[in-house]
Amino acid sequence: MTSEAEKLAQYWRERLVTECPEQSTSNHECIIPWFLGTDEKCFDSLKPRELDIAKQAMEYRWRIFSQRYLGNGRDPAYRNLINRLGSLVTLRNKVQTWIALSRDRQRKVLYVLHLLLHVVVTL
Repeated sequence: MTSEAEKLAQYWRERLVTECPEQSTSNHECIIPWFLGTDEKCFDSLKPRELDIAKQAMEYRWRIFSQRYLGNGRDPAYRNLINRLGSLVTLRNKVQTWIALSRDRQRKVLYVLHLLLHVVVTL
């Protein structure tokens, strides 16, 4: 019996060959673990709705990857990634400052987490 992770890996292999024929097979094989994550066994224990959500997350990562990094060349892709990671560090420092200076910390923390979630989703 084939595990869910194996099925998903095969799906992405076929999709990458179709949508990115200019990329090598070794590049495809490097991309697939990024979509699946570090714990491939977790897919077997997911309920159908949770598996659908995991697949949607992979589709989201694919859109980001294909639009911002794939085919842009190594230097522009790394520059884009470093800029985005740098903005997360700046945001983290702002969050820590806002929380430290806040009198009404609970409400402020919720507000900051909402902003952080918005930024992370747009990455």
